[in-house]
Amino acid sequence: MAIDLTYNTTGIFTTFFPESKQGEVIYKQMIEQNGSPKIYTIHLKNVLCQIKKAGYSVKKAKKISKKEANKIMSEILNDPMFNEL
Repeated sequence: MAIDLTYNTTGIFTTFFPESKQGEVIYKQMIEQNGSPKIYTIHLKNVLCQIKKAGYSVKKAKKISKKEANKIMSEILNDPMFNEL
């Protein structure tokens, strides 16, 4: 089964990320309803139940190393489209 959404918890906030076309649908709904894909972590269990009940698959995002994060940022910053902004 493909994952539709992943989430990352950082203290009091949890942020969701789309991982599929279906995930983009619920991601956009979250932004329309809440103004953001972030929720208070205290509500995570309830939100996860709602997402799964709606037929979407969701899992916790995999942590990445600082080295991997730096590599990703370097790729973004060196992308010609970024320089056009």
